[in-house]
Amino acid sequence: MKTYKLIGTCIASLFFAACNDGLDEEVGLNIKVTTNENVSFDGQIITAKKGSPIEFTLSGDPDFLTFFSGEAGCKYQYRERETIDPSQIKSSTLNFSIWFQYGNPSTMIEKHVYISDEFTGLYKDNYEADSLLVEQFEKDGKWKEVIPQSEYPVASVGNADLATSYSYDMSEYMGKRMAIAICYRGIENTAAQSKMYFERMHITNVMNNGQEADFSAGSFGFTPINMKNKWNLKDQTSMKNEREYGTVTNNTAGIWNLTGIGAGSFFIHSTDAGNPLKYSWLVSDLITVNSCSPDQGTKIKDITQRLDTYTYTYNEIGIYNVTFLARNANIDHSSTTTYHMVVNVVE
Repeated sequence: MKTYKLIGTCIASLFFAACNDGLDEEVGLNIKVTTNENVSFDGQIITAKKGSPIEFTLSGDPDFLTFFSGEAGCKYQYRERETIDPSQIKSSTLNFSIWFQYGNPSTMIEKHVYISDEFTGLYKDNYEADSLLVEQFEKDGKWKEVIPQSEYPVASVGNADLATSYSYDMSEYMGKRMAIAICYRGIENTAAQSKMYFERMHITNVMNNGQEADFSAGSFGFTPINMKNKWNLKDQTSMKNEREYGTVTNNTAGIWNLTGIGAGSFFIHSTDAGNPLKYSWLVSDLITVNSCSPDQGTKIKDITQRLDTYTYTYNEIGIYNVTFLARNANIDHSSTTTYHMVVNVVE
């Protein structure tokens, strides 16, 4: 009996040790490059003709693997960057497009796109204070118009292809904290109060070296202030909760839909003729012009799959610092490693 117990104990110990080794396993990664008439590799630099696929052979089988191509927006060294040194910025612009659907936007609604470096920011938990604050700023002329009223579209159109584009110089706000606000106010209901679309809103900073860095409206922290939330309007009954600061994912008259905000696109829905006038604000957090969205890598592998090769094609001449970020992770242990390579893309 003692012999069986001893054997059982030994087996259990071995099993536990094996499991522990698996949980604590350090991530491994090794990469080779498949060469051909268009791709060569000297052990340090990959030289490839523009438009030629580069095949990386992968070994080590990490749980997760992310690829940074080294192109603009995909640089490993900028994966955590949220601001850019102002001295490195040549120009800065706020860019977006606007289009209206239904009704007559020139007479049915009053619309404003504002900016201010004096705005103190929303409370977001005190609706009365926030609604008074934005209106008092407007009354005191502290909001600055981004678009002159004469330059808004005067007619409704059928789709975003017919949107009017705007570009606003942000240089005077460099190094300052400022807010962007949008005011939509119905003024006539004999026809539909127009649906107002914003497309691809972002701040573009052009660097001294010619490269560009975008800061999307998805990072602006926009918060609605639904000025008629207590009126219980019949065409807003589908909105049950968060009526003071809430958004919708459908078409609710006079309420902001921000489902496309990640790409800088959003809208406030129209109101049928004869229905009550709508009134709402959309106000950003306090942001800085030299903010930027962190660079992103491409997730090419997770723990559910095996990946032996990865192919990528560069279509522009240049030198790129490529990085593979590998990670093993479980509830008890995490291990990461990087593999860096240089790619020289030639004509």
